Amino acid sequence: MEQPTKVPAHPSSPPVWRCPECGVIFVPQPTTVRCPQCGENLRKCRYCQYADTATWECTNQRIRFTFGDEFGRYHIPEPDHVWACPENRPALHPTPWQMVLANPLLRALAWGAGTAVVLLLVFRFIVLPLIVGPPVPESALLSLQTAVPSQVMLGDPIHITVTFTNGEQNPLNQWVLVLRGSLVTNAEPPQVTPNPIVPPEFIGDSVRLYFAGLAPQQQMTVNITLQPKEMQRRIYNLEVDAYGYFGAPGQPLAMYRAFVLPTRRFQVQVR
Repeated sequence: MEQPTKVPAHPSSPPVWRCPECGVIFVPQPTTVRCPQCGENLRKCRYCQYADTATWECTNQRIRFTFGDEFGRYHIPEPDHVWACPENRPALHPTPWQMVLANPLLRALAWGAGTAVVLLLVFRFIVLPLIVGPPVPESALLSLQTAVPSQVMLGDPIHITVTFTNGEQNPLNQWVLVLRGSLVTNAEPPQVTPNPIVPPEFIGDSVRLYFAGLAPQQQMTVNITLQPKEMQRRIYNLEVDAYGYFGAPGQPLAMYRAFVLPTRRFQVQVR
């Protein structure tokens, strides 16, 4: 009984060459000598796997023994040397990346992926810094010391002392002191020394005082006097905030604001 012919599990795929001149990838025929697109002779010695293009010598032992000189070396006369060599084995197999680029669909996908990566890098390192601006420094480097009396006698003004320090390595263009609470609402407009660069700005139950900038490692002490409007014994609440502006003035995208945290909270009792 005739035995069935075994079919190989993994049939060998035909060899593939890539022309080193024009880059076309094709399946060579047994009689292939030239590239089907540009006509380049693919049987040149420099395309052979036995060719040493550093010394321009053939490394095939049979060719060196048969045609070599007295030292057993066969010198390739010139880069374009061609002859009917029985041992010629073109080393023109393309790399996986060259195979990908040879496929129009895969080449388009590769270019699309590369373009997307470039656009993401441009957005991350060029566009995003312009939109977000420089990083905000640590608020701990901007410090605020506030002295507020806990008790005052009826009819006496309330004196507040604030010391603002710029501990950053960059100059501060401007800093703002914010007073908020029932003490601000029920008091006359504050008397401030030194004078703010603009008149006090009242918003709801708060007042904002704007002061000139500070050089690095410099501090400013501000004295504030508040006179309650009413002659009555009570407890007033007071909150103190401060923040500073860094960056180039006149360029909103290049400026950023740093807060002094946390908010200072006080109670002042009028006896």
